[in-house]
Amino acid sequence: MQALQCRPFSSAKLGARRPRAHITVRASVAAPSAPTKTFHTLPDGKKLELLVQKAAAGSSSSGRPPLLFVHGSYHAAWCWQENFMPYFAARGYDTYAVSLRAQGGSDPAPAGVTVAGTLDVHAADLASLVPAVAASSGGGGAPVMLGHSFGGLIVQKYVLGSAKPGAAATSTSPGSFAPLSGAGFLCSVPQSGNKQMVTRFLFRDPILSLKLTWGFVARSFATSLTACRELFFSADIPADKLERYQKLLAAASPTRLIDLKDMNAQVPLPAPPPTAPPAFVLGGVEDKVVDTDAVEELARYYGTRPVLLPAVAHDCMLDTRWEKAAQELEKWLAGL
Repeated sequence: MQALQCRPFSSAKLGARRPRAHITVRASVAAPSAPTKTFHTLPDGKKLELLVQKAAAGSSSSGRPPLLFVHGSYHAAWCWQENFMPYFAARGYDTYAVSLRAQGGSDPAPAGVTVAGTLDVHAADLASLVPAVAASSGGGGAPVMLGHSFGGLIVQKYVLGSAKPGAAATSTSPGSFAPLSGAGFLCSVPQSGNKQMVTRFLFRDPILSLKLTWGFVARSFATSLTACRELFFSADIPADKLERYQKLLAAASPTRLIDLKDMNAQVPLPAPPPTAPPAFVLGGVEDKVVDTDAVEELARYYGTRPVLLPAVAHDCMLDTRWEKAAQELEKWLAGL
């Protein structure tokens, strides 16, 4: 594969939301600057959209690893910009959110291509990006990679291909991916894929299961606010936020994220290597896409205890109680 290339970070400012006051593991927060938008050039010349929000001036960022957020299907980097990036930038973390291949503001797929890539393609793309994130962040070292939904399965694939801690990344070939400081999974598809979840949903609530299947296959969430809420959000999400998020979701991913045939041939994934980074696993009790059984399964896979949040839906980084998810993640990060 070609050598790593990364375009310099641009100075184009994006709209930022001021974080609300929080009761967290640290007593004070600083006001973060607005995020910037840039692009990372992959070895094949394709460009990935990258949003960057550095640690707020005055915050204590020394030694804290940068955070690299990875979205799932029908999402893009924007979903982290809303809440999580300003929250963690205010607390001293350099934050990065990528739009995966052919998603969001990344280069579109060639004409006639309907799937963005396989698990291996996306993991190799992240392997190209991680050294650039570490270099941009400065003293924070290896990033913590955080995946949502199918993005979490891509992170799991990355972990399987990562080198031993302290080893230098030599290429984007599995086994030499740059090591991570940690791996976090938010409402993530487990290592066994989604077939077992679909079966469980079908037995528990056949009507809801059909709605969810139709929502993803036919993208009904893009035209129906009810379908959008049922798939991704809690019942009490404010109407104005739901409408805005629906428009962003509808525009984010014209190309399907993952080759499902290839994924089904690969799962269940092999056990994580002994050198796998510390893992954080969080799910929502009200999640209608990834159930609590799947969250617990993924936590067992990594030998950790899951965090299950009541009244939290699938899009835990955007949903009504997103702060609860952010606070739990912050507690875990503080222990790395």
